[in-house]
Amino acid sequence: MKKSNLLWVFFLSLCFSFLSCSSTIGGYEYNLITKDRTPFYTQGPGEEVPDSYLEKGTRLKLLGTTGEGFVRVETTRGKKGFVPSSYLEKQDTYYGTPSSTLGPSW
Repeated sequence: MKKSNLLWVFFLSLCFSFLSCSSTIGGYEYNLITKDRTPFYTQGPGEEVPDSYLEKGTRLKLLGTTGEGFVRVETTRGKKGFVPSSYLEKQDTYYGTPSSTLGPSW
């Protein structure tokens, strides 16, 4: 096989490998998305006023649950905090549609 053909095969296989990736960034899954503009608390769910808001469609990684209707999450930019679980949906694929609304059972 010619060298140019080998390079072409390598390039195509590299492209297909990126297309088949799940929703990961740096090896971590960001499979939650916000349903609406979502309050974001950096210190914990007990704060009276949110520190900021996440825009609708923001991708998040689940870090833990509080048992109080909030979950600890991380944004794709590395910002960590707490959001109400009722504002989140689970997304199974990178650009797929949300699979279900998350509730306090997870």
